[in-house]
Amino acid sequence: MDEYFTSWILTLFILKYILQYLNFDISNYINLYYLSVILLYGYIIFIIIDMNIKDKEHNIHFYILNGVIHALPLMILCLSGGIRTKYAFETFFALSITYVIYLTCKGTDIVTVYTDDRGRIRGIDEIMGKFNI
Repeated sequence: MDEYFTSWILTLFILKYILQYLNFDISNYINLYYLSVILLYGYIIFIIIDMNIKDKEHNIHFYILNGVIHALPLMILCLSGGIRTKYAFETFFALSITYVIYLTCKGTDIVTVYTDDRGRIRGIDEIMGKFNI
Protein backbone atom coordinates (compact mmCIF):
# COMPACT_ATOMS: atom_id res chain seq x y z
CA MET A 1 0.00 0.00 0.00
CA ASP A 2 2.97 2.34 0.51
CA GLU A 3 3.60 2.37 -3.24
CA TYR A 4 0.25 3.97 -4.07
CA PHE A 5 0.09 7.77 -4.34
CA THR A 6 -3.36 7.53 -2.74
CA SER A 7 -1.79 6.36 0.51
CA TRP A 8 0.66 9.24 0.44
CA ILE A 9 -2.08 11.82 -0.15
CA LEU A 10 -4.35 10.41 2.54
CA THR A 11 -1.46 10.28 5.03
CA LEU A 12 -0.55 13.89 4.31
CA PHE A 13 -4.22 14.87 4.60
CA ILE A 14 -4.47 13.30 8.06
CA LEU A 15 -1.11 14.75 9.10
CA LYS A 16 -2.17 18.25 7.99
CA TYR A 17 -5.31 18.13 10.13
CA ILE A 18 -3.41 16.77 13.14
CA LEU A 19 -0.87 19.59 12.80
CA GLN A 20 -3.69 22.10 12.38
CA TYR A 21 -5.44 20.75 15.50
CA LEU A 22 -2.18 21.06 17.45
CA ASN A 23 -1.76 24.66 16.17
CA PHE A 24 1.49 24.07 14.30
CA ASP A 25 2.09 26.89 11.81
CA ILE A 26 3.42 24.53 9.15
CA SER A 27 -0.14 23.31 8.57
CA ASN A 28 -0.87 26.71 6.96
CA TYR A 29 1.61 25.88 4.20
CA ILE A 30 0.14 22.49 3.34
CA ASN A 31 -2.65 22.84 0.79
CA LEU A 32 -4.15 19.59 -0.43
CA TYR A 33 -6.61 20.96 -2.97
CA TYR A 34 -4.80 19.80 -6.14
CA LEU A 35 -3.85 16.51 -4.51
CA SER A 36 -7.48 15.89 -3.49
CA VAL A 37 -8.65 16.50 -7.05
CA ILE A 38 -5.96 14.14 -8.38
CA LEU A 39 -7.01 11.57 -5.77
CA LEU A 40 -10.62 11.55 -6.94
CA TYR A 41 -10.00 11.72 -10.69
CA GLY A 42 -7.14 9.23 -10.44
CA TYR A 43 -9.45 6.73 -8.80
CA ILE A 44 -12.08 7.21 -11.51
CA ILE A 45 -9.46 6.63 -14.22
CA PHE A 46 -8.12 3.61 -12.32
CA ILE A 47 -11.60 2.05 -12.13
CA ILE A 48 -12.27 2.69 -15.83
CA ILE A 49 -8.96 1.04 -16.76
CA ASP A 50 -9.47 -1.85 -14.36
CA MET A 51 -13.01 -2.58 -15.52
CA ASN A 52 -12.80 -1.88 -19.24
CA ILE A 53 -9.24 -2.46 -20.36
CA LYS A 54 -8.13 -5.12 -17.87
CA ASP A 55 -11.63 -6.59 -17.56
CA LYS A 56 -11.30 -6.91 -13.78
CA GLU A 57 -14.29 -6.68 -11.52
CA HIS A 58 -14.50 -5.89 -7.84
CA ASN A 59 -17.26 -6.36 -5.34
CA ILE A 60 -19.74 -3.41 -5.58
CA HIS A 61 -19.24 -2.65 -1.86
CA PHE A 62 -15.52 -2.36 -2.52
CA TYR A 63 -16.17 0.23 -5.28
CA ILE A 64 -18.39 2.23 -2.95
CA LEU A 65 -15.94 2.08 -0.03
CA ASN A 66 -13.02 3.11 -2.25
CA GLY A 67 -15.10 5.84 -3.86
CA VAL A 68 -15.91 7.33 -0.47
CA ILE A 69 -12.27 7.09 0.66
CA HIS A 70 -11.06 8.83 -2.51
CA ALA A 71 -13.76 11.53 -2.49
CA LEU A 72 -13.67 12.30 1.24
CA PRO A 73 -10.65 14.68 1.27
CA LEU A 74 -12.11 16.86 -1.49
CA MET A 75 -15.52 16.81 0.17
CA ILE A 76 -13.98 17.85 3.52
CA LEU A 77 -12.12 20.69 1.79
CA CYS A 78 -15.30 21.86 0.07
CA LEU A 79 -17.41 21.74 3.23
CA SER A 80 -14.78 23.45 5.37
CA GLY A 81 -14.25 26.29 2.90
CA GLY A 82 -10.71 25.11 2.29
CA ILE A 83 -10.81 25.54 -1.48
CA ARG A 84 -7.93 27.85 -2.16
CA THR A 85 -4.88 27.46 -4.35
CA LYS A 86 -2.22 29.21 -2.30
CA TYR A 87 0.57 26.65 -1.73
CA ALA A 88 -1.46 23.95 -3.52
CA PHE A 89 1.01 23.61 -6.39
CA GLU A 90 3.99 23.65 -4.04
CA THR A 91 2.43 20.92 -1.90
CA PHE A 92 1.60 18.87 -4.99
CA PHE A 93 5.10 19.30 -6.41
CA ALA A 94 6.91 18.46 -3.15
CA LEU A 95 4.84 15.33 -2.49
CA SER A 96 5.08 14.18 -6.12
CA ILE A 97 8.86 14.53 -6.26
CA THR A 98 9.23 12.74 -2.91
CA TYR A 99 6.94 9.95 -4.18
CA VAL A 100 8.89 9.49 -7.42
CA ILE A 101 12.21 9.44 -5.53
CA TYR A 102 10.75 6.84 -3.14
CA LEU A 103 9.62 4.63 -6.02
CA THR A 104 13.00 4.98 -7.72
CA CYS A 105 14.77 3.92 -4.52
CA LYS A 106 12.48 0.86 -4.36
CA GLY A 107 13.37 0.01 -7.97
CA THR A 108 9.94 0.58 -9.47
CA ASP A 109 7.98 3.33 -11.23
CA ILE A 110 4.47 4.78 -11.31
CA VAL A 111 3.32 2.75 -14.32
CA THR A 112 4.42 -0.55 -12.76
CA VAL A 113 2.75 0.26 -9.46
CA TYR A 114 -0.62 0.86 -11.08
CA THR A 115 -0.51 -1.83 -13.76
CA ASP A 116 0.94 -4.74 -11.77
CA ASP A 117 -1.87 -6.71 -10.15
CA ARG A 118 0.28 -8.54 -7.60
CA GLY A 119 -0.92 -7.87 -4.09
CA ARG A 120 -3.87 -5.75 -5.21
CA ILE A 121 -6.89 -6.09 -2.96
CA ARG A 122 -10.06 -6.81 -4.93
CA GLY A 123 -12.72 -6.97 -2.24
CA ILE A 124 -13.72 -6.41 1.35
CA ASP A 125 -13.28 -10.15 2.01
CA GLU A 126 -9.58 -9.84 1.21
CA ILE A 127 -9.26 -6.89 3.62
CA MET A 128 -10.92 -8.90 6.37
CA GLY A 129 -8.61 -11.82 5.57
CA LYS A 130 -5.53 -9.65 5.99
CA PHE A 131 -6.70 -8.64 9.46
CA ASN A 132 -7.94 -12.17 10.33
CA ILE A 133 -11.46 -10.89 10.97
